[in-house]
Amino acid sequence: MSGLVTASLAILLAVSSYAVQLTYKDFYVCSQDALTKSAELRCNDLLPDNFIGKMLRVQR
Repeated sequence: MSGLVTASLAILLAVSSYAVQLTYKDFYVCSQDALTKSAELRCNDLLPDNFIGKMLRVQR
């Protein structure tokens, strides 16, 4: 039973990680393509104003 719970948690973690990457794909592409720090800071406009958006936000 514990193996089933562990496997379910692992699958849930993997699926949620892919979901976050797909949801915030524009932000990741923007921040990776930015050549300067100011351009990277402008990518913050692509993030929503929620908990995950605040975690991913590029700091000054």
